[in-house]
Parts: sequence; C-alpha cells; structure tokens
Amino acid sequence: MTRLKKTVLLALLCAVGPLNAQTVVIDSLIAPSLGRMQHVTVLLPRGFDTTRTYAGLILLHGFGGDHRNWTALTHLADDLGSRPLVILMPDGDNSWYVNSVTDPANRYEDDLASDVVTYGTRRYHLDTTRLAIGGLSMGGYGALVAGLRHPDRFRFVIALSSSLDVPRGIPDLEQEGRAGLRPSLVAALGADSSAAWKSYDILRLVAHADPARTPYVYLATGISDEFAKRLSLHRALADSLRAHQISYEYHETPGRHNWEYWDREIGPALERLQDVLGF
Repeated sequence: MTRLKKTVLLALLCAVGPLNAQTVVIDSLIAPSLGRMQHVTVLLPRGFDTTRTYAGLILLHGFGGDHRNWTALTHLADDLGSRPLVILMPDGDNSWYVNSVTDPANRYEDDLASDVVTYGTRRYHLDTTRLAIGGLSMGGYGALVAGLRHPDRFRFVIALSSSLDVPRGIPDLEQEGRAGLRPSLVAALGADSSAAWKSYDILRLVAHADPARTPYVYLATGISDEFAKRLSLHRALADSLRAHQISYEYHETPGRHNWEYWDREIGPALERLQDVLGF
C-alpha cells in the first residue's frame, strides 16, 4: 500500500461513523519491547464505528509467515462478517513469541501483552475486558504462552495445530527432519534445558495456572498433522486442562498441517469466542 493510500484509509478510520464493509488495514506500530517499528495487519468488521468499543483478537502467524498470511490465505474476512470484533495480526518473525534468551532486543511476549494491545486500544477502541489471542502452529504456541502467562490480559485463547513440542521437544523435531527450526528455537529459548525452557513449557504453565484466572482455551488439531507427536501432545494438554479444572474445549478434526485446515477451523473458533466473551 502506498503512503498516500494508507494516509487516506487512516483518515477515514478517524472519521466518526460506521464503515459498511470489512476493511483491511496494513499498518505499523511503535513497539518499545522490540525497540523498532512492527508491521501489523488489522481486519475491521462491517459497520466498524469509531464511536463504540470492540472486542479484540490478536491473531498470530506460524513459522516462516508474516502479518499478511491470515487475510491472504484464508476467508477470515468472511468469517468475521459484522461481528463486533477487531482482529490484529502482528509480525512475529520466527520468534516463537517469547522473550528471547539470547537477544534482549527481541521481547515478543512483552510485545504481545503490552505494545500490540496498547496500539489496538488506542487506535481501534478495543475493550480491554474482552481481549483474546490466537494463532496457528508457532502462533498457537505463542497464543497459549501469552494467555497462560498473562491471564489478566486475555480472556480467550485460540490454539490451532499448536507447536506443543516446544521447547522440550527440540531434539525430536530434528529426528523428524525439521532441523531447519532449530536455529530460531535456540535463539528464542536456548540450546539446552534451562529455566527458560521450564517457564515456556505449556504443560508446566497449565500445571501452575490458577483456574479462576486462566482464560478459556480453544484447541483444535488435524488428525493427520505431519508433526507425528503433536496429536498425542494435544490429547495430553486437554487431559491436563481438565485435571486442573481450566475451562477449555478440544477438537480433533480431519486435516493436515496446512492452510486448508486453518481456513476451515478459524470460523468455528470465532463463533465460540463470541459466545464466551458475549459480544
């Protein structure tokens, strides 16, 4: 998008009154947690009105993706429709959405919980009592981390085909022929088992969570996912959520680790999000 078109679009958003169609905004925000600007795509519902507040969903991409994936590769705009929900899709690079143990400039967990939320509430009138976070694969892992570690910030988590084998399963990924993931994982979480591994282990986070404060967790994974151990890990996570009395639902549905699957599953997740948050 050219600077002129972006300026005109943002000017329209600043005007009082509703927009009659879904609007995709390609924008950037100042991210103090990263010490730089960050790209973000924003999807606004039909009838977006600057005189009211909205529920918000931070929706994360997977490994090798970027902020444009969800709007380019799915029917997300159709699924959103006129639901009073603003969807923010920030660039997470290959960060695994954690505060890097090797580079203090890459504090992506803080970025999600603070920078992106602040940007959304100021520019798009998000209601901070109705915030959700979600994602696919690496982004599903990041959404679970953010939701479990910041339960006072988020009320709902959408986790599709999540990378539940991170961080303790890094060696197993190499055995599955996924060695290309290792450099980013080591940069984010360190090469060996450490305090960082423990603090970002999803099952450990669930075991130490306060069920009264923990957000609702929506899990879905394809029964033919190419990552061999993830189906069993999703079942283990569902069992752990139930054992610790955390509100959740779990869906095993036909599909693989691809955009066809995520395109199909994001719609039902948004329906459930709307039911739980009541908007």
